[in-house]
Amino acid sequence: MANPDNSQASSIIPDDFLAMLRCVNDEHSRDDGVLRVSGKMLVCTVCGYGYKVEDGIPNMLWDEAIPPNGETVDTAS
Repeated sequence: MANPDNSQASSIIPDDFLAMLRCVNDEHSRDDGVLRVSGKMLVCTVCGYGYKVEDGIPNMLWDEAIPPNGETVDTAS
């Protein structure tokens, strides 16, 4: 039986590529920032920040990350 999480990941980004990616939030270790697929986004399992995926390419720019609370990221600090 197919795993629904793997089929969902495969539909927006290859599993081997997803396994290499990590959250870019400096508030936690890069090793801890594992990403999971949630709809059409990658979401950090530690901090909850989301990264959009378009045409199989994740946008891993911190300035464009989507916080769990939906507010914008403050880049002035």
